[in-house]
Amino acid sequence: MHLKKVLIRRLGLVSDQFFFLDSHMLSRSRPAVEKLAVYSDTEMFSYVTPFNGNEIINCYPERYIYGLDESIVDPLSGFIYDSSGIFIAESSAWYILRNFYSWPKPFIRKPKKVLPGQYIFLHDIGYYHWLIEELPAFLSSYKKYPDSIILVNNDPSPWQKCFLDSLKGVKIKYIKSPVCLERLIMTGKTAGQGNPLFGVTPNPSDIAVLRDYFKNYIYNIPSSRCKLFLSRSGESRCPKNIAEVERFMESKGYQVVNTNLNLSIFEQMELFSSAEKIIGIHGAALSNIAWCLSDVEIIELATEGYLPPCFTMIASIRSLNYSWYSYGNTPTDMIEISKLEPFV
Repeated sequence: MHLKKVLIRRLGLVSDQFFFLDSHMLSRSRPAVEKLAVYSDTEMFSYVTPFNGNEIINCYPERYIYGLDESIVDPLSGFIYDSSGIFIAESSAWYILRNFYSWPKPFIRKPKKVLPGQYIFLHDIGYYHWLIEELPAFLSSYKKYPDSIILVNNDPSPWQKCFLDSLKGVKIKYIKSPVCLERLIMTGKTAGQGNPLFGVTPNPSDIAVLRDYFKNYIYNIPSSRCKLFLSRSGESRCPKNIAEVERFMESKGYQVVNTNLNLSIFEQMELFSSAEKIIGIHGAALSNIAWCLSDVEIIELATEGYLPPCFTMIASIRSLNYSWYSYGNTPTDMIEISKLEPFV
């Protein structure tokens, strides 16, 4: 049995019991890992699934801020490995097995050179995952250890660049390959512990951290409020007749928004915090409902074959009035204007 385990590990086919910092499978602490503070307490949270109206209850375990000595950061996958080169599950918001479907590296070779100093890593990824899963964890580490060097990918996305440009007087190091760090401050992410079947489990604590940090960009009492239609024109998973849908929504007094084209993250915060009603095709732009006032009506346009529960969860966290409309079997199906009109 021992030889079998050794062979499996060397082939990279390993049990997830080796990947956690705080797992019930671990009877002793990991080397070079210091638990510095509690980031968020244990919390129960419920939401209603769009398809069948069932109530789902998620239990989020207590999460921590860690200090890691000689850890390894891979800027492409966003994975963080401990001093032995073993993947740390808490460095990802995704269900651990889902991680290895797309990036199967449970172990990594430790770089010989160790970068001196203390760092905080901000992974660059698609807008939803960056805003809802990556940024809050980074902000909690940054707030507690503001003198740390910020570590990022050398080719930042527009949202990453916009955020980095807003930071004044900080040291930023850009990397394009894995590095070993003398000291890393890392806030544990959900690692699929909220709802591992989906891998998208917005945490109420993360939403609260976002709203607190960016509170100066959020209108608490907007002077005027708007109605928004979130389009996906020119993007993947877009209905074939999107131009017709946009014209219809404009005729009904909606402002058509495609947030990937021309809005900075701060403009998105201000716009969504002044909205009174939002109708949007399922996509990253709906992440911005995190900025909405609690009385806003949200209608998500999606298909039964592709509707992760992330936005109904955020709506529940923010006490928004959420509903959804199914327009077909695949995201590129046409939206029938006559069936959409009652929702407008």
